Amino acid sequence: MNMNEQSDARRQWATIVRSTAIAAAIAVLAAVTACSKSDQDQTQRALQQAGGDAWICTQVRSAAAALDPATISLVKVECTKGVVTMSGQVRSGQEREQLIAAAQKVQGVTSVVSHVHVNPKAPTGNEIADDVAIAAKVHVAIAGQTGVNALKINVSSHNGVVTLGGSVPSPAIKTVAVDAARGVDGVKRVVDKLAVQR
Repeated sequence: MNMNEQSDARRQWATIVRSTAIAAAIAVLAAVTACSKSDQDQTQRALQQAGGDAWICTQVRSAAAALDPATISLVKVECTKGVVTMSGQVRSGQEREQLIAAAQKVQGVTSVVSHVHVNPKAPTGNEIADDVAIAAKVHVAIAGQTGVNALKINVSSHNGVVTLGGSVPSPAIKTVAVDAARGVDGVKRVVDKLAVQR
């Protein structure tokens, strides 16, 4: 997974977390005030109308995550006036069809446009979690060796292959950063794209 994909995945995850927090807060508020079922339904409809496309996107992403947590980082979901557009990749045609069907079931969706491609080598949720964990361990190892110089180093991981990007102030710090990355458990290979900028 490259840095752009990781950044998109983080943004999508942050949106889901925010939306889930809002939905949870409303659910708690409804429970605390002991609203009737019809009052709760009316509140949910009002939220859906107020949230519009953002609400629809959140519900589609939630449905996608229920199918496979890896989908959150592999499929981009956009919503405009009830039209859901999905792009990215999944491991099988069956998963793609399940994803489309799940999106179509979301209230407020008028149509689904799928640009989701089948890639049998697409990572699973566990593989993505492993990559994120390795990248975090590498970042900690580099920070432990280089201190504040690690702030300008970007770390990404895909199947144990770690890519280091960004800049460092000297060749010596570059060597230390690469060596620190190589020393982390789970790292199979290090791709050095660090630039020395004084």
